[in-house]
Amino acid sequence: MATDQASSAPDIGEPPSSERPATVGELFARLSEQISSLVQGEIELTKTKAAAFLKKVGAGGALLAVAAVLALYMLGWLFHTVEVALAVALPEWAASLIVLALLLALVALLAFVGIKLIQKGQEHTPNPQEGIRQDVDAFKKGLGK
Repeated sequence: MATDQASSAPDIGEPPSSERPATVGELFARLSEQISSLVQGEIELTKTKAAAFLKKVGAGGALLAVAAVLALYMLGWLFHTVEVALAVALPEWAASLIVLALLLALVALLAFVGIKLIQKGQEHTPNPQEGIRQDVDAFKKGLGK
């Protein structure tokens, strides 16, 4: 019984079962329904894809954060190893002082380069008000005012 009802149901893409041809209004109504369902389907597909993408990106970001924290611990152990290696030939306080001086020089160098890059980047800061002002001036000039 259920198959008889399903097979007798008109398809959305088929014209009405009446013998007269569909009017332009009916065709436009069907077209708008089909476009609406197509757009809704695309929106749902995009939502599903976005959710899957964000889930994977979130997991990847969390793993990268854990890796960064472990890398910082590893960097500390590396400097400690250098200090212990220097302590073989020098007193411990001297080895610690040398490693501290190397770290201070590295931090100062990175800070200096970072400040220079920020200053260089500020030279190229966009100024939308100036661009709009120039456009208005050019428009006024074009109008002959």
